[in-house]
Amino acid sequence: MMNKRVIAAVAVMVGGSAMASLYTTSFDAGEGFTSGDLNGQNNWFAQTQWKADGAGNAYNSNGAFVRAHNTDVLGTTAIGEVMTITSVITLGAYSTPSGDIASFEENIFQQGMSHQQGVANFGYGLAAGVSYSVATGNIELRAGQGTVLSGTSVQTVGAASGLGGTTYTLTTAFTKTAANTWNVAVSLNDGVNPAWMLAYSANSALAGLDTDSDGGGILGGFQANPSSGGSAGVATAPFGSTTVSAYSLQVIPEPATLGLVAAFGGTVLFIRRRFMM
Repeated sequence: MMNKRVIAAVAVMVGGSAMASLYTTSFDAGEGFTSGDLNGQNNWFAQTQWKADGAGNAYNSNGAFVRAHNTDVLGTTAIGEVMTITSVITLGAYSTPSGDIASFEENIFQQGMSHQQGVANFGYGLAAGVSYSVATGNIELRAGQGTVLSGTSVQTVGAASGLGGTTYTLTTAFTKTAANTWNVAVSLNDGVNPAWMLAYSANSALAGLDTDSDGGGILGGFQANPSSGGSAGVATAPFGSTTVSAYSLQVIPEPATLGLVAAFGGTVLFIRRRFMM
């Protein structure tokens, strides 16, 4: 018996018009992942701090804004397109943090978009995810890169001191509504409490995301931040390394045709199955 990736990239025709492309992985040995750098494995581009363990996980060795993305499925700049990114993450152990965490170092794990596909240390234009609040000591679901125009862009999850080792499903859906404007829907689910959700409109913080100035396609990916694993500027981070045990990315060019397929509520786009060989 061996683990195999269920879907690498698929195209789904609905109503004779819209096509959805999907990439999904659980980082298993059956998919060809081995212990070592995530970069270079199965079309992943990642900074060297991201590792695969060859047993179903990717993890960061520190959190100095380290990034990773896969190029099997890429988006475009078309208005109306939806990119949905889903990760199953487990927070590292909690430690009482040092007092040197700056506001830009509060993020733990984020998912977002960039036009710099194929570059391990790409710059984010839009991002959102899980953060640590120095002011309150809480974990928050929070908008990251990008300028929020309207809507709800932060929700309190709970006291960080009690959440070390918690597993969450994080989903971010980016819908392009106009030039340099996206509606962002974010959910965080621990399988116990009602999901925490954000819904807001934002402009990109990165020149070129709107036009894909590199011309290679729009990527979706994730990053670990200094509050996960620490960095040179953080003596003691509130959390150790973040583990990613499943990941998916879906691009839908015509979301109206597909209804709520790309919405975060009932769509967990990664599937882990075991096949008898």
